[in-house]
Amino acid sequence: MNSSESIDKLCMGCMRMKKTEGICAFCGFVESGHMPAPHHLPLRSILAGKYLVGQVIGEGGFGITYLGWDLNLDLKIAIKEYYPAGFVTRESSSTNTITPYTGEKGQFFLKGREKFVEEAKSLAKFFSLPGIVSVKDFFLENGTAYIVMEYVEGETLKERLARAGGKMPAEQVLEMMKPLI
Repeated sequence: MNSSESIDKLCMGCMRMKKTEGICAFCGFVESGHMPAPHHLPLRSILAGKYLVGQVIGEGGFGITYLGWDLNLDLKIAIKEYYPAGFVTRESSSTNTITPYTGEKGQFFLKGREKFVEEAKSLAKFFSLPGIVSVKDFFLENGTAYIVMEYVEGETLKERLARAGGKMPAEQVLEMMKPLI
């Protein structure tokens, strides 16, 4: 997929090639109706000159994870952005750059960003272990840091618990956690 015309046909909800405009036949995502939070990167942002940003697939206290597309390798990826809520701000309608708060919060942000980069380096060393998502790249941009990881299809533990009625047998949990332990 080398042309920008092909990139324009990528669904930002699942990174599959759409045949028509509008609703994605694969995942139901409608890009024109998508209303991201003001602190999220806009759909179709390009990071490091080679990573296309799709929809948010997860967000926690210290980061935002986006679905992405590697423009060089034509590969679906996950992009984790260091964005510690309550310590930084961004108004994506005007800039992709984050602004750390001043004082102690700013110092916390800087130390956390260093740890985030160290996490990327540590995880990259475990690429051959089962159960560990491989790190493809990491970089600094927009005043923060990013980790590019393989995208793994499947359900989250939260989704699985919901499907199981909120509880799972201890044996099943142990079996799921063995690769991580």
